[in-house]
Amino acid sequence: MSRHIERADNLARLVTAHQNELMDTTSAMSGEAHVWHPLLEVTAMGDESSSEGVVTYMVSSEDNLDSIVNCVFQARENARAIRDQISDEMWLELNELRLDIKNLDPSGPDYHQTICEMVMRSALQFRGIVATTLPRTDVWAFQALGEYIERADKTSRIVDLPHFLPDDDSGSAWNTMLRACSATAEYRQKYGGEVNSVNAPTLLLLSTTFPRSVRYCVKRMNELLHRISGSADDDYTNEAERATGALLARINYSGVEEIGEMGLHEYVDAIQVDLNNIGFQIGMRYFLRTWDAPPASAEEYVTSRMQAQAWRHQQQQEQQQQ
Repeated sequence: MSRHIERADNLARLVTAHQNELMDTTSAMSGEAHVWHPLLEVTAMGDESSSEGVVTYMVSSEDNLDSIVNCVFQARENARAIRDQISDEMWLELNELRLDIKNLDPSGPDYHQTICEMVMRSALQFRGIVATTLPRTDVWAFQALGEYIERADKTSRIVDLPHFLPDDDSGSAWNTMLRACSATAEYRQKYGGEVNSVNAPTLLLLSTTFPRSVRYCVKRMNELLHRISGSADDDYTNEAERATGALLARINYSGVEEIGEMGLHEYVDAIQVDLNNIGFQIGMRYFLRTWDAPPASAEEYVTSRMQAQAWRHQQQQEQQQQ
């Protein structure tokens, strides 16, 4: 639920920010495909075979499972499945957003822009409702965890936008990045002057205080995972905790150096791989049935992993001998 509404919000922000940076804002929502194609690349939505326009594909397509409209629908369906565990206000907000979008006229001149504005406004309201109505139980922790994983992923993708643009257009991408992450005011306060290719990604990747930076999101993910498992901050009891702690340590202690050595695009790619793995490990640990009691410490966890590897090695040897 929280990942879908966060995804819809970030896509709406990106589409709106990109539109605002285009010279011809009056026709931006129906502009040429090459103007919008980098957004497909950076969000991994590319579908060359689709007959729909790029903006339609990203915002309202029924065929694109990650379109804004489909993300809102999935968030609403997930909320309906757990209505007994969330507040009434959370359900009403998502249900109202879904109905409001459904009642829009697709032939209207501002159809896509209206959807983006509705989603961004509703996402802000939804977070406020969660903050003030949802008890601080594991339900709240998992909701926040999904939100921060999705936000870290989308911020990293937004930072990668200049890689998919021609060199002549990459300068304006830094403004798009800051606008999409509501980071323009923070950038001015922290750095002042013109937006440049060093300070903008530094803020969005490595800031310890800006709530949409990758570093901030991973730090919150780490705290929430330890809260859920009850393990100490300097310990880990499952692969999700280990992978999140390892990613946070990399960002904290070698982020700048790795960007310099790898390049921004490669560094962002590596972060996205790590975030995908963390999401997978959370699903394996908490949402798939297991009959084994969870390990109580990192030592027990490592021992169990070594035993599992030894068992798999033995099975492979037996198969080779047959």
